[in-house]
Amino acid sequence: MNKSLNLKLSSAARRVGAGGSAKSMDDSRELKISLLVCLMLSGVYVIYELVAEPGGGQPFGHSLGVIGTLLMVSTEVLYSLRKRAAWFRFGPVRYWLSIHIFTGIVGPFMVLMHSAFEFKGLAGFTMGVAVLVVASGFVGRYLYTAIPHSIAGAATSSAELAAQINQIQEAINQLADKRSAAVQTLVMADAKRRRRARGDWSLVFLRGWDDWQYHRNLRRQIRKLEKSEKRKLGDVERLLNQRRNLERQMRMMQAARRLLSVWHIAHVPMGVVLFGSAGVHIVATVVLGAGLWR
Repeated sequence: MNKSLNLKLSSAARRVGAGGSAKSMDDSRELKISLLVCLMLSGVYVIYELVAEPGGGQPFGHSLGVIGTLLMVSTEVLYSLRKRAAWFRFGPVRYWLSIHIFTGIVGPFMVLMHSAFEFKGLAGFTMGVAVLVVASGFVGRYLYTAIPHSIAGAATSSAELAAQINQIQEAINQLADKRSAAVQTLVMADAKRRRRARGDWSLVFLRGWDDWQYHRNLRRQIRKLEKSEKRKLGDVERLLNQRRNLERQMRMMQAARRLLSVWHIAHVPMGVVLFGSAGVHIVATVVLGAGLWR
């Protein structure tokens, strides 16, 4: 019996790890790296400002503008190619999305430094649109992480999530039967909290708050257990958390997909306007020689 239960636990853990969680995006790794790079660039900018006056017409400023623009172009081109071009199938989509987020933050930041933080004329308009696109990108990333994805980046279906939840539930039931009455009460209390869960739409926007409330209530229930029971709780607590995460993903999946569709309607046109105005600015700079390498 113990061997059978261990097999169920390991199988449930594998399916949760490989199947539906958006954990790969939730860890915010690409955001942390982007922030670190922006801080390093800011340090370089401050040091340069101590010895010279940075500006868009200076070699340093032009270098920032050129590199930043190339990053912004790659932000759109590479990720779109990975999603749509049959010949461009290198690596999982989620890795390309992380690159998309990184270049989409660092590129506009470099262009902002290129402008010497001055919002004037067409260049100022372009920077304003870039800020809106970046802000919109943060919203899109938040909505994307509300939809469970496989390691390869494909969206997980409701049926796959339901199968994972059922398998974890079986493991929880078998573990609870072997534990004390207090542990069984903990499992039943967790089931009641799940039935009182938020609706789909509010859960998408308040899932951070919902996470905090859930873990606070679970820890409060665990504190009521005897020390000997707490030491034996390990697998039960882990499975309760896994089941709850999968059920939450399943509840908000459809709402998040609808919101993501609406977000695309706004995000894509803003990107077109951004690249259009940036192109006009670049052409004007090259053709009119507006401070080029001065």
